[in-house]
Amino acid sequence: MMIKQAPLLPFLALLLVSFGACRSFKQPELKAIENVKAPTLGFKNTVVTLDLHFYNPNKSRVRFKHASGEAWVDGQKLGNFYVDSSMTIPSRADFWLPVKLEMEMKDALRHAGLFLSQEPIYLKIDGKARLGKAGIFFNYPIRYEGKQDISKLKM
Repeated sequence: MMIKQAPLLPFLALLLVSFGACRSFKQPELKAIENVKAPTLGFKNTVVTLDLHFYNPNKSRVRFKHASGEAWVDGQKLGNFYVDSSMTIPSRADFWLPVKLEMEMKDALRHAGLFLSQEPIYLKIDGKARLGKAGIFFNYPIRYEGKQDISKLKM
């Protein structure tokens, strides 16, 4: 008995083309940190909300599902971040990600002075995002390291 395998070939071709497009994906450029707020202050933990302003240099739009990871300031862990909303990231355009940053209160107090400083801080972000196109999603690493001028935060 012979099994037909023809329907599998178009699916594999689509899969290869989709993954080929993912390889050429350029990481969005972080332009600014905006709208920093601390709506939830607790004794043990505090949650800070902020918007990350990015530019997408890619030719095509991408569907964003969620992201999570860790953030460091000047070599010390600031806290864990997550983005729990989904959105479509437009091609070659600016977009904003609403981020929640959860910090232990002792760490929040230690870093509170940074927001009063006029000196740029060294920010490091390491995590992963779930991105996709045409119904095929994959985990994409999020990595950023660089100086940020905290005095220019748009609150």
